[in-house]
Amino acid sequence: MHPLLASRARLGAYLLGWAPIALLLTGIARSQGWTWAEAACLALPLCLLAALLFLSAWFLCRALPLGRTIEGLGAHGAAWGMAAILMSGLWAGLAWMLARLLAWIPGLEALPQRVGSALPVLTGLGILLYLASVALSYLMLAQDRAIEAERKGAELQLLAQESELKALRAQLNPHFLFNSLNSLSALTAVDPVRAREMCVLLSDFLRRSLGLGERRLVALREELELARAYLAIEQIRFGARLQVLWTVDAAAEPALLPTLLLQPLVENAIKHGIAALPEGGTLSVAAEVLEGHVVLKVDNPLDADSPAPQGLGLGLRQVRQRLLGRFGSRARLEAVVQDGIHRVTLVFPLEVEP
Repeated sequence: MHPLLASRARLGAYLLGWAPIALLLTGIARSQGWTWAEAACLALPLCLLAALLFLSAWFLCRALPLGRTIEGLGAHGAAWGMAAILMSGLWAGLAWMLARLLAWIPGLEALPQRVGSALPVLTGLGILLYLASVALSYLMLAQDRAIEAERKGAELQLLAQESELKALRAQLNPHFLFNSLNSLSALTAVDPVRAREMCVLLSDFLRRSLGLGERRLVALREELELARAYLAIEQIRFGARLQVLWTVDAAAEPALLPTLLLQPLVENAIKHGIAALPEGGTLSVAAEVLEGHVVLKVDNPLDADSPAPQGLGLGLRQVRQRLLGRFGSRARLEAVVQDGIHRVTLVFPLEVEP
């Protein structure tokens, strides 16, 4: 289907664009001595006929896409010229037939004679109008291709994000599962009650992580609940070596963010911070709202003798890519080490579900 016929807005704009042409035809006719009645009665229906006839230019343009070679443009030019001559001749012929029909109206008896003498002018004008329709058709085709390319790009981006999310779910820290199962095995012999508690916590964590993984965006509240479930398991494993400090502003909890964005930060804090310290330490999670943005921080102590991290690790790079993919330049991720504390800060716009 012709794109102008598929959209009322486009069709309305197209027909409205012929109004100045109808005024131009009326002015030309008046300059040749036509009466207002003769000029108006012919110009308006004639422009409507042209608007319908010259829609055919789109089909020609679709069959002859623009090439990059001069030879291709030359062949296309010949086709455009032949089509312009044929369609303008048809349009001029219809103008003469229309004049014969209108001649039955009192006051328009001289219209066929006037149109007959103006046929060369109408034919030339028809050629120009048809070529203008050709240019418009190529513009519409280019716009449609751009929209289609943007749509395919969005689909590919969505598929990439979904694949990345599936990979993220699939790579749920295997060391965490391995260590948890080992701890669970050891606890069954010495502390069955805590073993049972850890089993329930592990089940709850896996259920929450799989549930969140099916969604693209979640509230920060749900991400925090998943992190709490994860850290509850790790506290059983590490005992007194792991302390957790939560400082969460209630205004930040409804904020939307890509799913499973906080989890890698907490896992990194355990793996590279608490687990590497014989005495353990305090892991801090803080969230607040500042000037319409959510500021989310994850702090953990570092071994003073360990080398300072160079750049972002794979997990943090993935988090930053997903954060920027959702919010663009409105978001940022920062990772710094200061006074033995490794801090990751996420800043992103406060957006909530409507």
